[in-house]
Amino acid sequence: MSLATRRTGPTAAALGLVAVTTLGFASTNAAADETDVNRYLDEVAVELAEPGVWVDPDAADAIGTAEAAELDEAAAAAPAGMRIAVVPAWRLDPEGQERLFGRTLLYEGEELASQLYDRVGVDGVYLVMSVADSSYDGRGLWGVQHSEDGPTYHVEDAIDQAVDCCAPDYGPMIDRFIDRASDVDHPFYVDAAPWAGGAAGIAGLWWGGTALSARRRRRADEQRHLDVVRPMLTEEVIELSDRVSDLPTTSDIGQAGLTKEILDTVEKARHRLDKAATDGDVQAVTSLLGTARYKIACLEALQQGRPVPEPTPPCFFDPRHGPSTQERPWTPSYGVRRNTPVCDQCAVRLDAGEAPQARQAGRDSYWEGGEDLVAYIEGYWSGSAGSWRFPHDDHSAARGRLWTRWHADRPRGRLASMGKSLSRAAGDAMTSSGDGSDSGGGWGGGSSGGRSRRRSFGGGSSRRSSRRSGGGRRF
Repeated sequence: MSLATRRTGPTAAALGLVAVTTLGFASTNAAADETDVNRYLDEVAVELAEPGVWVDPDAADAIGTAEAAELDEAAAAAPAGMRIAVVPAWRLDPEGQERLFGRTLLYEGEELASQLYDRVGVDGVYLVMSVADSSYDGRGLWGVQHSEDGPTYHVEDAIDQAVDCCAPDYGPMIDRFIDRASDVDHPFYVDAAPWAGGAAGIAGLWWGGTALSARRRRRADEQRHLDVVRPMLTEEVIELSDRVSDLPTTSDIGQAGLTKEILDTVEKARHRLDKAATDGDVQAVTSLLGTARYKIACLEALQQGRPVPEPTPPCFFDPRHGPSTQERPWTPSYGVRRNTPVCDQCAVRLDAGEAPQARQAGRDSYWEGGEDLVAYIEGYWSGSAGSWRFPHDDHSAARGRLWTRWHADRPRGRLASMGKSLSRAAGDAMTSSGDGSDSGGGWGGGSSGGRSRRRSFGGGSSRRSSRRSGGGRRF
């Protein structure tokens, strides 16, 4: 019997009720799927607590492990504070893997990158690489810079160059983006200054004086850092020298050669410490000490008939413990729970519910030493033995403050600050010449004064710093 002739079924009103109920259920599912995307972005933000490149395991085929490590190091060292996430496009689609044709992302364009900024809450450059088979399936590159102070970087142009030169090769695209987005977008007068005739001489004198002043301030900072870490490094060099002197002699050619390498490495650290004058010297000393401890671990493995261990980050609680052997969850006094690399001794204490004895710098743990301990930590965690991300936010914040201040003191940083002040003054003048009414639009439909706005997106909310540059493209 056809639907047109059936009279014993539900009434039209009942069918309407079913339709409304079904639509309501679909709407609930859509909201739940959007929640999944926002929850996923929350998880990505945790991985991007510090600058660098994070590759979702589901997108690991897009970039090789070695290439990802190199890109992570390059992004972490970039002056713009870059946080880059490589994620599968389906994780950004409210329908996930259930969508059969095409891909609709919950957020797209620079708004997608701004979502990560909202959640991390740290000024800088954010980039999202969505991995898929084609642009129709959601493959794209989306980036933005949010900051109140400091220079503006070529984020939008970097995205265009990355796509134009290297798409669809993910690794080369990210490498090109990092390179271009590290360039400061200077005001026009910076480029025009050398051609300003008589003003060029004045500009040259100003430049030289500013550079000299910035260099003196940096040297004063580095001397203060050295005064703090020199006693710590002296203690570590002596301790390691005594340990090396107790190494047994051996007739095995391989072990004897490794013993000599250890002796030479410790001696290099001693000489570098004697002549230390900059943060670069401090970083070199701790890098050598970390390398020596790793080689001692290799020597002990050979003596015991075990395979030579792969390089691992030092024990988080005390780098003097040598390379880490395992990971344990640990929650700092303030902050989120995270996995930390530890040695066997610290792992036993954590398993027993005890707090490991942390390396001290004055009265505090060494990761609370602020700017004074930046070079000390960088040497251990970004040295010749390997490069790893330090698992505590205090170090990242101190490093960002220090490097940002040093950059701002340099002539280019001063000019960028002056250009920003002039731009703000011009904007204020144009605003005051209008009718005084507030304008909607912008990021959140709030005031148009150019300062940060409040806006909540999905699972994250933050006080947004001004957008400096951004864009995005599918490819």
